[in-house]
Amino acid sequence: MALMNFKGLDVLTPNWPLPCHVVAYSTTRIGGVSKGNFASLNLAQHVGDSVEDVLKNRSLLPFSQNIQWLDQVHSNRVVEAVPWEHSPQADACYCQENNVFCAVMTADCVPILLSNRAGTEVAAVHAGWKGLESGIISNTLERMKADSTDIFAWIGPCISQPCYEVGADVVGHFIDDFPEACKPNSAQKWQLDLPGIAETQLSNGGVDHIFKSKMCTYMRSDLFFSHRFATHQSLSSTGRIASVIGILSP
Repeated sequence: MALMNFKGLDVLTPNWPLPCHVVAYSTTRIGGVSKGNFASLNLAQHVGDSVEDVLKNRSLLPFSQNIQWLDQVHSNRVVEAVPWEHSPQADACYCQENNVFCAVMTADCVPILLSNRAGTEVAAVHAGWKGLESGIISNTLERMKADSTDIFAWIGPCISQPCYEVGADVVGHFIDDFPEACKPNSAQKWQLDLPGIAETQLSNGGVDHIFKSKMCTYMRSDLFFSHRFATHQSLSSTGRIASVIGILSP
């Protein structure tokens, strides 16, 4: 992972060995115009922030005019990214066209960026526990034309296992298939490893080249938005970062 500065805005970029025409990055919460709980680079319109501020923040992003945003609903639906007028309800998108950028927003959930080795096909995935349980990763891999062994994946900033406490109702969806990702704690709860489950699902799907940011949104709430951290601070809402990927014209 590296830090790239784009016209004064710092973004995180994957450390994968892909062609330079593949542009991929995750934002931080720093560098925008939003205020209060959303300070300052909130990119979500559905969380109660000023729409004017969100649109300004989105305009600051690298290749902002090319980004296609989703209406994320914690589903397993995958759509092809095209220049749409209204955001479709989905939690992953893919593209084989130049200058069309896929994006997902997160604030603890797992953002996953995908590209084939040649950089002719990309995808972005929003994977919360519901998406992981219902197959959002496998659905995305199935929609991509490349063989899974030729796909590179990057797991962006998300909540880490020590910070993600869930009840038995949630862990029950994963404990049989991912026992190592389900750790009981002293509060009769469980600590669930979302990025670990995502990595295992990618590997089970045939993806061998997996790169990770290893940054926890909860532990670094100064750098990222974290829904869980905001809840623990009794905040009514918080913002979202974005993870973006696209193919530039040669």
